[in-house]
Amino acid sequence: MNYGARFDIVDQFDHQNQVSPRLNLTLQATRSTTLHAGYAKYFTPPSFEAVSQRDVAATNNTTNQFAVQSDDPVQAERGDYFDAGITQQIGHDFKVGLDGYYKEAENQIDSGQFGAAIIETEFNYKKGNVYGLELTSSYDHGGFSAYGNLALSQAKGTDIDSQQFQFDPTELAYIKNHWIYLDHNQAVTASAGISYTWQDTRLYADLLYGNGLRAGFANLQKLSPYYPLNLGIEQKLHLAKDESVKLRFDIVNILDQVYQLRTGTGVGVGASQYGPRRGFYGGLSFDF
Repeated sequence: MNYGARFDIVDQFDHQNQVSPRLNLTLQATRSTTLHAGYAKYFTPPSFEAVSQRDVAATNNTTNQFAVQSDDPVQAERGDYFDAGITQQIGHDFKVGLDGYYKEAENQIDSGQFGAAIIETEFNYKKGNVYGLELTSSYDHGGFSAYGNLALSQAKGTDIDSQQFQFDPTELAYIKNHWIYLDHNQAVTASAGISYTWQDTRLYADLLYGNGLRAGFANLQKLSPYYPLNLGIEQKLHLAKDESVKLRFDIVNILDQVYQLRTGTGVGVGASQYGPRRGFYGGLSFDF
C-alpha cells in the first residue's frame, strides 16, 4: 500500500488551489496472480503557452468580430480517478492483464486548433468523464515472442465554460445541454505483433487498429477504421569482443492503406490529417 497527498496553488488565469489525496493497493494473491486498485484526486492547471489571451472586444465593430463574446478564463481540471486490475501469469511464457479505469472531472481540459495556424489552444468542459477497459497479453518462448492489446474507452464532456469565443454559437449552445464525445475519443484501439529471432537475425511484424476518431458538428460523426500493417528485419553483426553493429530495415503500412485521422471538422479540429502512406526506412546502430 502506498498513500499520500499533495497541495497545489496556481495563480495563472485565476487563483485556485486543492489538496489531492491518493491511495494505491497491490496484492500478490498467488505466485502467478497480482491484483491492484487505486484512487487519486488530480489537479491539472492548463499549460500557460496553450491558452489564448486575445482581447475579444478588440475586433468588435469590424468584419473580424467574434460571434460569441464570452471569454471566461481557463480553469485547472479537478479529477477523481479510480483504477483496478489484475495480472495473471499462465505457465512460464504467457502473461495476460486486465485493467479498468474511471475518471470524473470538473472543468475537463481539452485542446483544439482554432484558425489556420497548427497551434493547439486549451479550453474547459464544465463536466467530463472518461472510462474504459484495457486488455494486454504477451507470449515469449525461445526466439519467438508475440503480444496483443485491446483498449475500449469512452471520453465525454458537456458545457464549454471557457474560451467560448473560439466556437460557433450553434455548436456552443448544443454542447451546453448535451454530453458529447471528445474529439480524441476512439472507442476501440488495438495492436498486435510477433517476432522471431534466429541467431543474430530478427524478423518482426505488427498491426495497429483504430475504429476512428470523432468529426462533424459537436463530434457527432465517426471516421472510418484504419489498420496499417508494418514489417521489419534486424541483423546484428559482431565486430569485436564487445562491439557490434545492428542493421535494420522497416516497411511501414505495407498495404499502403489510405486513412484519414481528421477531416478538419469537429470541436476544436481545424485541419485534416492523414496517416502515413507506405514508407521504407533503414537504421544503423553501433553497440560498444
